[in-house]
Amino acid sequence: MGRVASIATVVAAACLAVAPAALTKDGPITKQNGSTPLFADFTSICSVPGYQSYGNCGGSTETYSGVRGRINAVQAKLGVWNLGVSFSGLEPGATYRLWGNRSASAPTPGVIDAFFIAGTVVASLDGRAEFSVRTSEVTNLGFDLNVLQADEFRGTTVVTSYWSSQTIQVLNEDGALYIPGV
Repeated sequence: MGRVASIATVVAAACLAVAPAALTKDGPITKQNGSTPLFADFTSICSVPGYQSYGNCGGSTETYSGVRGRINAVQAKLGVWNLGVSFSGLEPGATYRLWGNRSASAPTPGVIDAFFIAGTVVASLDGRAEFSVRTSEVTNLGFDLNVLQADEFRGTTVVTSYWSSQTIQVLNEDGALYIPGV
């Protein structure tokens, strides 16, 4: 009986020693990118109910329908995510600002509380823009991509995950992410 207990103790100690290394050894804890992004369905602001006359929509729900966006997510270490947010179909050379919002409440037209600047870039000649966001707070995180004119600070929303209520949630204790309904 003593020998079985000793073997069980050695096996348990080995498992404890290996488990933390498996979580952090040379790679992400969770990885959701490549052919299967965390999110690949940003919504044109013009197609959000009530926004057809907003900004550059001109009354059309089709404005910005050719803009595509996606979020790739890598959890570099427990509780820290690196989000790669990219867009295509943009106006080449235009300046774009990515806004984030962690508000747990549903979006309210005209209310812009809780927004923060995630980055500002100039679209490439092929109409692409990429942003990197490192965060330890992903729950309820949503994004808006705004186009800036001249010296504007806020800009005009082009596509959104926030205003279409598509925000990031943590799936389970290992940190895998998902967006409800997607």
